[in-house]
Amino acid sequence: MFDFTSPDSLPLVVQALILIVVAIAVVTDVRRRRIYNALTFPTMAVGLVLNTALDGASGLLAALAGLVLGFVLFIIPVAVMGRGAGDLKLLAAVGALGGPVFVVWCALFTSVAGGVFALGVLLAKRQLLPVVGGMVLELYSGQLPGAYSNIRLPYAIPIAVGAVAALALR
Repeated sequence: MFDFTSPDSLPLVVQALILIVVAIAVVTDVRRRRIYNALTFPTMAVGLVLNTALDGASGLLAALAGLVLGFVLFIIPVAVMGRGAGDLKLLAAVGALGGPVFVVWCALFTSVAGGVFALGVLLAKRQLLPVVGGMVLELYSGQLPGAYSNIRLPYAIPIAVGAVAALALR
């Protein structure tokens, strides 16, 4: 029996699956700008079944909680900011494997990695000042600031960094 309240108690098979899934997602997101349902939905199912097999009813509940929490954590960016739903489904799948505490840590590390990644891409494409300037103008005019540019980020990369960090820094 393992403790879903601590990410350091994840069995090696679960850790390996998380790493494999995020690696596949990075490859498809970088190459095709898509995180496929053929990866995320089976991963959700495997997370539910595997955690049930490993820890019975409490494993199933933890996997369900991780799946739902992973979904909820990314629903606002998908709904408001137009981020792709593949990111949301990937985090939900990772949550089904790792449970609720793991997916929260993963999301926190993902947010930091995503911000650094976005800043790096904006700097490299010389778009940082126009984007930040537009956000400041919107804020000054009383609107909620939005980061508008035509740059699309393969967000599976920050999710993978977040998952690896959550596994490594537990």
